[in-house]
Amino acid sequence: MIPGGILANKYELKALLIIGWAMSIPPPLMYYFARTWTDVIPGIILLQVSGFNIPAFNAYIAGAAERTKSASNFGITWASAPLGIVFSPLVGSALLNWISVRDIFILTFVFFSISTIVLFFMKRQPALENDAKSPRLEFPKSRREGTLLLYLTGAALAWSVAAPFIPLYFQDVLRLGPSIILLLGAVQSLGAAVFAIFLGRRADARSQGGTMAMGLVLSSTGLIGVLLARNPLLSFPMVFLIGSARAPSLVGYSILSTVRKGGSRAGQFGFYLTLESLGFVVGSYLGGILYTLNPTSIFYTTPTLFIALALLVWLSFRSKDESLRSEPSRESEAVALSQDSKSDSR
Repeated sequence: MIPGGILANKYELKALLIIGWAMSIPPPLMYYFARTWTDVIPGIILLQVSGFNIPAFNAYIAGAAERTKSASNFGITWASAPLGIVFSPLVGSALLNWISVRDIFILTFVFFSISTIVLFFMKRQPALENDAKSPRLEFPKSRREGTLLLYLTGAALAWSVAAPFIPLYFQDVLRLGPSIILLLGAVQSLGAAVFAIFLGRRADARSQGGTMAMGLVLSSTGLIGVLLARNPLLSFPMVFLIGSARAPSLVGYSILSTVRKGGSRAGQFGFYLTLESLGFVVGSYLGGILYTLNPTSIFYTTPTLFIALALLVWLSFRSKDESLRSEPSRESEAVALSQDSKSDSR
Protein backbone atom coordinates (compact mmCIF):
# COMPACT_ATOMS: atom_id res chain seq x y z
CA MET A 1 0.00 0.00 0.00
CA ILE A 2 2.82 2.43 0.78
CA PRO A 3 4.45 2.02 -2.67
CA GLY A 4 0.98 2.44 -4.19
CA GLY A 5 0.53 5.70 -2.31
CA ILE A 6 3.91 6.98 -3.53
CA LEU A 7 3.04 6.13 -7.13
CA ALA A 8 -0.39 7.76 -6.81
CA ASN A 9 1.27 11.01 -5.75
CA LYS A 10 3.58 11.05 -8.77
CA TYR A 11 1.40 9.73 -11.59
CA GLU A 12 -2.06 10.19 -13.03
CA LEU A 13 -4.63 8.27 -10.95
CA LYS A 14 -6.71 6.88 -13.82
CA ALA A 15 -3.62 5.27 -15.37
CA LEU A 16 -2.76 3.54 -12.10
CA LEU A 17 -6.32 2.23 -11.78
CA ILE A 18 -6.15 0.78 -15.30
CA ILE A 19 -2.77 -0.86 -14.65
CA GLY A 20 -4.01 -2.46 -11.42
CA TRP A 21 -7.21 -3.72 -13.02
CA ALA A 22 -5.28 -5.04 -16.03
CA MET A 23 -3.02 -7.02 -13.69
CA SER A 24 -6.11 -8.88 -12.45
CA ILE A 25 -6.91 -10.19 -15.96
CA PRO A 26 -4.23 -12.94 -16.25
CA PRO A 27 -4.87 -14.77 -12.92
CA PRO A 28 -8.17 -16.43 -14.01
CA LEU A 29 -6.38 -17.83 -17.08
CA MET A 30 -3.52 -18.99 -14.88
CA TYR A 31 -6.02 -20.82 -12.68
CA TYR A 32 -7.69 -22.32 -15.75
CA PHE A 33 -4.45 -23.86 -17.03
CA ALA A 34 -3.19 -24.91 -13.57
CA ARG A 35 -2.80 -28.64 -13.04
CA THR A 36 -1.43 -28.69 -9.47
CA TRP A 37 -1.92 -26.46 -6.46
CA THR A 38 1.57 -24.99 -6.93
CA ASP A 39 0.57 -23.78 -10.40
CA VAL A 40 -2.02 -21.55 -8.76
CA ILE A 41 0.47 -19.67 -6.57
CA PRO A 42 1.76 -17.21 -9.25
CA GLY A 43 -1.82 -16.22 -10.08
CA ILE A 44 -2.64 -15.62 -6.42
CA ILE A 45 0.47 -13.47 -6.00
CA LEU A 46 -0.29 -11.41 -9.11
CA LEU A 47 -3.90 -10.89 -8.02
CA GLN A 48 -2.76 -9.64 -4.62
CA VAL A 49 -0.11 -7.36 -6.12
CA SER A 50 -2.78 -5.82 -8.38
CA GLY A 51 -4.23 -4.22 -5.26
CA PHE A 52 -1.28 -1.79 -5.14
CA ASN A 53 -3.59 0.85 -6.63
CA ILE A 54 -6.06 0.93 -3.73
CA PRO A 55 -4.54 4.21 -2.42
CA ALA A 56 -5.02 5.65 -5.92
CA PHE A 57 -8.58 4.30 -5.95
CA ASN A 58 -9.41 6.05 -2.66
CA ALA A 59 -7.63 9.21 -3.77
CA TYR A 60 -9.66 9.19 -7.00
CA ILE A 61 -12.91 8.96 -5.01
CA ALA A 62 -11.81 11.79 -2.73
CA GLY A 63 -10.78 13.95 -5.68
CA ALA A 64 -14.04 13.41 -7.56
CA ALA A 65 -16.31 13.91 -4.54
CA GLU A 66 -17.62 17.08 -2.98
CA ARG A 67 -16.08 17.50 0.46
CA THR A 68 -19.51 17.72 2.07
CA LYS A 69 -20.54 14.42 0.44
CA SER A 70 -17.30 12.51 0.81
CA ALA A 71 -18.70 9.72 3.00
CA SER A 72 -21.61 9.15 0.62
CA ASN A 73 -19.28 8.80 -2.34
CA PHE A 74 -17.00 6.37 -0.52
CA GLY A 75 -20.02 4.36 0.61
CA ILE A 76 -21.68 4.16 -2.80
CA THR A 77 -18.44 3.31 -4.63
CA TRP A 78 -17.27 0.64 -2.21
CA ALA A 79 -20.80 -0.80 -1.97
CA SER A 80 -20.43 -2.06 -5.53
CA ALA A 81 -18.06 -4.84 -4.40
CA PRO A 82 -20.38 -6.56 -1.88
CA LEU A 83 -23.31 -5.92 -4.20
CA GLY A 84 -21.56 -8.02 -6.82
CA ILE A 85 -20.93 -10.74 -4.24
CA VAL A 86 -24.67 -10.89 -3.57
CA PHE A 87 -25.29 -12.29 -7.05
CA SER A 88 -22.03 -14.07 -7.87
CA PRO A 89 -22.64 -17.20 -5.71
CA LEU A 90 -26.11 -17.58 -7.18
CA VAL A 91 -24.89 -17.10 -10.75
CA GLY A 92 -21.91 -19.38 -10.18
CA SER A 93 -23.97 -22.20 -8.71
CA ALA A 94 -26.46 -21.92 -11.59
CA LEU A 95 -23.71 -21.97 -14.22
CA LEU A 96 -22.23 -25.14 -12.75
CA ASN A 97 -25.29 -26.97 -14.08
CA TRP A 98 -24.03 -26.29 -17.63
CA ILE A 99 -20.27 -25.72 -17.41
CA SER A 100 -17.39 -27.04 -15.30
CA VAL A 101 -15.66 -25.24 -12.44
CA ARG A 102 -12.61 -24.73 -14.66
CA ASP A 103 -14.74 -22.97 -17.29
CA ILE A 104 -15.92 -20.50 -14.65
CA PHE A 105 -12.42 -19.02 -14.74
CA ILE A 106 -12.88 -18.16 -18.42
CA LEU A 107 -16.02 -16.23 -17.55
CA THR A 108 -14.14 -14.47 -14.76
CA PHE A 109 -11.44 -13.53 -17.26
CA VAL A 110 -14.09 -11.95 -19.49
CA PHE A 111 -15.61 -9.92 -16.63
CA PHE A 112 -12.20 -8.67 -15.47
CA SER A 113 -11.42 -7.61 -19.04
CA ILE A 114 -14.71 -5.72 -19.40
CA SER A 115 -14.25 -3.93 -16.08
CA THR A 116 -10.77 -2.83 -17.17
CA ILE A 117 -12.09 -1.45 -20.47
CA VAL A 118 -14.74 0.55 -18.59
CA LEU A 119 -12.01 2.44 -16.71
CA PHE A 120 -10.79 4.01 -19.97
CA PHE A 121 -13.99 6.11 -20.04
CA MET A 122 -13.34 7.70 -16.63
CA LYS A 123 -12.10 11.25 -16.28
CA ARG A 124 -8.40 11.81 -15.73
CA GLN A 125 -7.01 13.05 -12.42
CA PRO A 126 -3.45 14.30 -13.04
CA ALA A 127 -0.90 14.29 -10.24
CA LEU A 128 -0.65 17.51 -8.23
CA GLU A 129 2.73 19.23 -8.07
CA ASN A 130 2.69 19.46 -4.27
CA ASP A 131 1.86 15.77 -3.95
CA ALA A 132 4.93 14.76 -5.94
CA LYS A 133 7.10 16.64 -3.41
CA SER A 134 5.41 15.10 -0.35
CA PRO A 135 7.33 12.74 1.98
CA ARG A 136 7.26 9.03 1.19
CA LEU A 137 5.70 8.18 4.55
CA GLU A 138 2.99 10.43 5.95
CA PHE A 139 2.53 9.68 9.64
CA PRO A 140 -0.32 10.99 11.80
CA LYS A 141 0.35 14.57 12.88
CA SER A 142 -2.60 15.19 15.17
CA ARG A 143 -4.61 13.40 17.82
CA ARG A 144 -7.53 13.11 15.43
CA GLU A 145 -5.35 11.45 12.79
CA GLY A 146 -3.81 9.10 15.36
CA THR A 147 -7.25 8.09 16.58
CA LEU A 148 -8.33 7.37 13.01
CA LEU A 149 -5.26 5.18 12.45
CA LEU A 150 -5.98 3.30 15.68
CA TYR A 151 -9.58 2.78 14.63
CA LEU A 152 -8.85 1.54 11.09
CA THR A 153 -6.23 -0.92 12.33
CA GLY A 154 -8.31 -2.06 15.30
CA ALA A 155 -11.49 -2.48 13.24
CA ALA A 156 -9.64 -4.58 10.66
CA LEU A 157 -8.20 -6.79 13.40
CA ALA A 158 -11.53 -7.14 15.20
CA TRP A 159 -13.48 -7.99 12.05
CA SER A 160 -10.97 -10.51 10.74
CA VAL A 161 -11.08 -12.39 14.05
CA ALA A 162 -14.61 -13.48 13.14
CA ALA A 163 -15.15 -12.95 9.40
CA PRO A 164 -13.25 -15.96 7.97
CA PHE A 165 -14.80 -18.34 10.49
CA ILE A 166 -18.49 -17.45 10.33
CA PRO A 167 -19.12 -19.89 7.43
CA LEU A 168 -17.20 -22.58 9.35
CA TYR A 169 -19.39 -21.99 12.38
CA PHE A 170 -22.51 -22.48 10.27
CA GLN A 171 -21.04 -25.71 8.91
CA ASP A 172 -19.49 -27.18 12.06
CA VAL A 173 -21.95 -26.07 14.75
CA LEU A 174 -25.27 -25.42 13.01
CA ARG A 175 -24.71 -28.23 10.48
CA LEU A 176 -25.83 -26.16 7.53
CA GLY A 177 -25.20 -27.29 3.95
CA PRO A 178 -23.08 -25.42 1.38
CA SER A 179 -26.10 -23.99 -0.46
CA ILE A 180 -27.54 -22.39 2.70
CA ILE A 181 -24.13 -21.06 3.71
CA LEU A 182 -23.71 -19.47 0.28
CA LEU A 183 -27.13 -17.88 0.62
CA LEU A 184 -26.24 -16.51 4.05
CA GLY A 185 -23.06 -15.09 2.53
CA ALA A 186 -25.11 -13.36 -0.14
CA VAL A 187 -27.37 -11.84 2.53
CA GLN A 188 -24.33 -10.61 4.46
CA SER A 189 -22.96 -9.00 1.30
CA LEU A 190 -26.33 -7.36 0.68
CA GLY A 191 -26.18 -5.92 4.19
CA ALA A 192 -22.66 -4.65 3.51
CA ALA A 193 -23.85 -2.81 0.39
CA VAL A 194 -26.97 -1.37 2.03
CA PHE A 195 -25.16 -0.16 5.15
CA ALA A 196 -22.25 1.28 3.16
CA ILE A 197 -24.68 3.56 1.33
CA PHE A 198 -26.95 4.30 4.30
CA LEU A 199 -24.19 5.05 6.82
CA GLY A 200 -22.24 7.06 4.24
CA ARG A 201 -25.20 9.38 3.66
CA ARG A 202 -25.90 9.60 7.38
CA ALA A 203 -22.27 10.54 8.11
CA ASP A 204 -22.49 13.45 5.65
CA ALA A 205 -25.72 14.70 7.17
CA ARG A 206 -25.09 14.03 10.87
CA SER A 207 -22.33 12.99 13.27
CA GLN A 208 -19.50 11.00 11.70
CA GLY A 209 -18.53 9.37 14.99
CA GLY A 210 -22.12 8.53 15.87
CA THR A 211 -22.61 6.95 12.45
CA MET A 212 -19.49 4.83 12.74
CA ALA A 213 -20.51 3.72 16.23
CA MET A 214 -23.96 2.78 14.92
CA GLY A 215 -22.48 0.49 12.29
CA LEU A 216 -20.28 -1.26 14.85
CA VAL A 217 -23.18 -1.73 17.28
CA LEU A 218 -25.41 -3.15 14.54
CA SER A 219 -22.74 -5.64 13.49
CA SER A 220 -22.14 -6.64 17.11
CA THR A 221 -25.87 -7.21 17.51
CA GLY A 222 -25.85 -9.51 14.50
CA LEU A 223 -22.88 -11.53 15.77
CA ILE A 224 -24.40 -11.99 19.22
CA GLY A 225 -27.76 -12.75 17.60
CA VAL A 226 -26.29 -15.59 15.52
CA LEU A 227 -24.75 -17.09 18.64
CA LEU A 228 -27.92 -16.84 20.73
CA ALA A 229 -30.40 -17.85 18.04
CA ARG A 230 -28.59 -20.97 16.83
CA ASN A 231 -31.34 -21.20 14.25
CA PRO A 232 -30.86 -21.16 10.46
CA LEU A 233 -33.98 -19.09 9.81
CA LEU A 234 -33.19 -16.45 12.43
CA SER A 235 -29.61 -16.31 11.20
CA PHE A 236 -30.64 -14.51 8.00
CA PRO A 237 -31.62 -11.15 9.59
CA MET A 238 -28.67 -11.42 11.98
CA VAL A 239 -26.24 -11.98 9.12
CA PHE A 240 -27.71 -8.96 7.33
CA LEU A 241 -26.78 -6.85 10.38
CA ILE A 242 -23.29 -8.36 10.45
CA GLY A 243 -22.81 -6.87 6.98
CA SER A 244 -22.54 -3.41 8.56
CA ALA A 245 -19.11 -4.24 10.00
CA ARG A 246 -16.99 -2.61 7.30
CA ALA A 247 -19.22 0.40 6.54
CA PRO A 248 -17.78 2.50 9.43
CA SER A 249 -14.29 2.10 7.96
CA LEU A 250 -15.55 3.62 4.70
CA VAL A 251 -16.67 6.64 6.72
CA GLY A 252 -13.18 6.58 8.21
CA TYR A 253 -11.69 6.73 4.70
CA SER A 254 -13.77 9.82 3.97
CA ILE A 255 -12.52 11.47 7.18
CA LEU A 256 -8.95 10.58 6.23
CA SER A 257 -9.40 12.25 2.84
CA THR A 258 -10.21 15.58 4.50
CA VAL A 259 -8.67 15.55 7.98
CA ARG A 260 -5.03 16.09 6.98
CA LYS A 261 -4.03 19.70 6.37
CA GLY A 262 -1.21 19.77 3.83
CA GLY A 263 -1.21 16.02 3.30
CA SER A 264 -1.04 14.56 -0.18
CA ARG A 265 -4.04 12.94 -1.85
CA ALA A 266 -2.76 9.36 -1.78
CA GLY A 267 0.25 9.26 0.56
CA GLN A 268 -1.98 9.35 3.60
CA PHE A 269 -3.91 6.31 2.37
CA GLY A 270 -0.70 4.37 1.74
CA PHE A 271 0.46 4.35 5.36
CA TYR A 272 -2.98 3.98 6.95
CA LEU A 273 -4.08 1.16 4.64
CA THR A 274 -0.81 -0.68 5.22
CA LEU A 275 -1.46 -0.86 8.95
CA GLU A 276 -5.09 -1.74 8.28
CA SER A 277 -3.93 -4.66 6.13
CA LEU A 278 -1.64 -5.82 8.93
CA GLY A 279 -4.68 -5.74 11.19
CA PHE A 280 -6.48 -8.12 8.83
CA VAL A 281 -3.53 -10.53 8.89
CA VAL A 282 -3.07 -10.52 12.67
CA GLY A 283 -6.82 -10.76 13.29
CA SER A 284 -7.19 -13.79 11.03
CA TYR A 285 -4.34 -15.53 12.83
CA LEU A 286 -5.84 -14.80 16.26
CA GLY A 287 -9.28 -15.83 15.03
CA GLY A 288 -7.92 -19.19 13.93
CA ILE A 289 -6.47 -19.84 17.38
CA LEU A 290 -9.68 -18.79 19.12
CA TYR A 291 -11.90 -20.85 16.83
CA THR A 292 -9.75 -23.92 17.43
CA LEU A 293 -10.09 -23.50 21.18
CA ASN A 294 -13.82 -22.73 21.10
CA PRO A 295 -15.89 -21.93 17.96
CA THR A 296 -18.16 -19.56 19.91
CA SER A 297 -15.30 -17.42 21.23
CA ILE A 298 -15.09 -15.32 18.06
CA PHE A 299 -18.69 -14.20 18.60
CA TYR A 300 -17.68 -12.73 21.96
CA THR A 301 -14.29 -11.31 21.00
CA THR A 302 -15.27 -9.31 17.92
CA PRO A 303 -18.37 -7.63 19.46
CA THR A 304 -16.34 -6.70 22.55
CA LEU A 305 -13.68 -5.05 20.40
CA PHE A 306 -16.35 -3.41 18.24
CA ILE A 307 -18.08 -1.83 21.25
CA ALA A 308 -14.76 -0.48 22.53
CA LEU A 309 -14.04 0.99 19.09
CA ALA A 310 -17.58 2.41 18.91
CA LEU A 311 -16.96 4.37 22.13
CA LEU A 312 -13.62 5.57 20.73
CA VAL A 313 -15.02 6.97 17.49
CA TRP A 314 -18.17 8.33 19.11
CA LEU A 315 -16.10 10.38 21.54
CA SER A 316 -13.45 11.38 18.97
CA PHE A 317 -15.55 12.25 15.90
CA ARG A 318 -18.80 13.55 17.35
CA SER A 319 -18.36 16.85 15.50
CA LYS A 320 -17.23 17.21 11.91
CA ASP A 321 -13.79 18.52 11.12
CA GLU A 322 -13.87 22.28 10.79
CA SER A 323 -12.02 22.04 7.49
CA LEU A 324 -15.12 20.55 5.92
CA ARG A 325 -17.07 23.69 6.66
CA SER A 326 -14.46 26.38 6.23
CA GLU A 327 -11.82 25.21 3.76
CA PRO A 328 -12.26 24.64 0.04
CA SER A 329 -10.71 21.56 -1.50
CA ARG A 330 -7.09 21.66 -2.58
CA GLU A 331 -8.15 21.29 -6.18
CA SER A 332 -10.54 24.23 -5.84
CA GLU A 333 -7.74 26.32 -4.35
CA ALA A 334 -5.50 25.47 -7.29
CA VAL A 335 -8.19 26.49 -9.76
CA ALA A 336 -8.79 29.76 -7.91
CA LEU A 337 -5.08 30.62 -7.88
CA SER A 338 -4.85 29.86 -11.59
CA GLN A 339 -7.76 32.16 -12.35
CA ASP A 340 -6.28 34.93 -10.22
CA SER A 341 -2.96 34.70 -12.03
CA LYS A 342 -4.69 34.94 -15.39
CA SER A 343 -6.67 38.01 -14.34
CA ASP A 344 -3.52 39.70 -13.01
CA SER A 345 -1.68 39.11 -16.28
CA ARG A 346 -4.45 40.88 -18.16
